[in-house]
Amino acid sequence: MQVKETDMLIVGFILFLIGSGIHIFEPDRIINPSGAGGAFIGAGVALFLVTLREIRLKNKGNVVEDERILHIAEKTSHKTLVILIILEGILMALLGVTAFDIQAYPVVSLLFAITMLSYAGFYYWYKRQM
Repeated sequence: MQVKETDMLIVGFILFLIGSGIHIFEPDRIINPSGAGGAFIGAGVALFLVTLREIRLKNKGNVVEDERILHIAEKTSHKTLVILIILEGILMALLGVTAFDIQAYPVVSLLFAITMLSYAGFYYWYKRQM
């Protein structure tokens, strides 16, 4: 196992511990402890599982990362960034012109969901095209 995989496993475990701590202690400064804790736990578990999958594939002799995968991720990131810039520009224009009193949590959650879904969609689309 390489240093990169070890570091990723450690970071995943730390994220899981942070999420568990938020759930257990429920600090007053956090508005939604179950949402924040669940996000950290989910991120930690996902990072841990993805890293374990990469280690398993490398041990079998499969190529986990090559130039094609890096090129696909590069194009995918660019398209996702363009979409987010457009959405954030529209959101800023709407908030600047209108007198909406919007809370940040739902807006940031929606932008996060759009980011993840557009990245995953573009990744699989480019993977089929290339």
